[in-house]
Amino acid sequence: MPQELQWSILLIEDEPDAARLVQHVLSKTTAPTLAVDWRADLASGLERLRVAEFEAVLLDLNLPDSNGFETFARVRQQSAEPAVIILTAQEDEALALQAVRSGADEYLIKSDIRDRYLAQRIRYAIERKRRQRQSGTKPICKGRIFGFLGAKGGAGTTTLVLNLAAALAQSGKSVVALELTSGYGSFAAHLRQSPAWNTATLLKTTSEAITREEVESCLAEVDSGFRALFGPQRPEDYAPIAPEHARTVLRNAATLADYVLVDLPASVENFTTEVIDHATLLTLVVERDLLGLHAGTMKRRLIEATGAHQAALGLALVNKTPHVDLMPAPEFARQLGLDVMVVVPAAGDLLASNRTAQPLVVHRPDAGFSESIRDMAKRFSTEPVLPVRW
Repeated sequence: MPQELQWSILLIEDEPDAARLVQHVLSKTTAPTLAVDWRADLASGLERLRVAEFEAVLLDLNLPDSNGFETFARVRQQSAEPAVIILTAQEDEALALQAVRSGADEYLIKSDIRDRYLAQRIRYAIERKRRQRQSGTKPICKGRIFGFLGAKGGAGTTTLVLNLAAALAQSGKSVVALELTSGYGSFAAHLRQSPAWNTATLLKTTSEAITREEVESCLAEVDSGFRALFGPQRPEDYAPIAPEHARTVLRNAATLADYVLVDLPASVENFTTEVIDHATLLTLVVERDLLGLHAGTMKRRLIEATGAHQAALGLALVNKTPHVDLMPAPEFARQLGLDVMVVVPAAGDLLASNRTAQPLVVHRPDAGFSESIRDMAKRFSTEPVLPVRW
């Protein structure tokens, strides 16, 4: 579908300086340009909504003729079509959050208004609103959830998840990759994109307010054919993930795709048991060396100590050092007491030299690494999942 040349934005703001700043910032946007229609009170704003169509409404909740939450409620009552973005002062952030929980699409602190940031947030809010309107016609999936947990940091868990997501997508499956982490998320670095919406967006609200539409609107389209929920990028967004939040995100994500692949942090956190309890399989990603064997043994004990036993445990063996005489994979698996789901050959040079935004399974389909991932995708497509047979 061709991109529109211009999107109409209704700004309802009583402070002339704030209104002029918004108009100035948005006047510099490129296609689609954002054309701003300014009204200084709610009555004239509602009249414009009655006679004209807008993609979004930028709304100050405290106006000469209306204050607080009622301002948002009257705008939404007038029209359910445009995205509504609350403009608020720092001290009124709680009120803005209440509006978001009740159906507003976003809120912005006025002091944060700056060139690229403002236009980007408006565009994302508009796209989110469009997806919400379209989602009513989409079929509800009952996707299978697969968790991936590194025996230690740097085991290659994220690389494995993103390549498996791409391989499953190549086979015609719908796939969502979730980066559930309370700290920095590395999806952005791997995929060379950094969407405005991520796990931190969902954590800003209560778990009860996280709907299927909210989760879907935070998913970024990846060129390799799957969608992804990115982890936080800014330190101010780092926050613990409550188990109830993880549970709600997982349940909603499973209605959006055939497969949900969850990239977990190497540390076992409070919400990890939610993934284990909802997953068809939890795969422990282990480097195939003595340190990996020790870390894998400790991590398995830690998982078992959580008391979460519903998911089966599998093993992904990752070779990071080429040309080294390693313990045979069957013996490695025997000592860990786990079935092997994949043995990933060394591909450090290929991964380091990949300058594209595509996972290696797409960029270099001929590589041994890619062949192992495609084989893993085939076995994950069976029910139950079939381990490697020696």
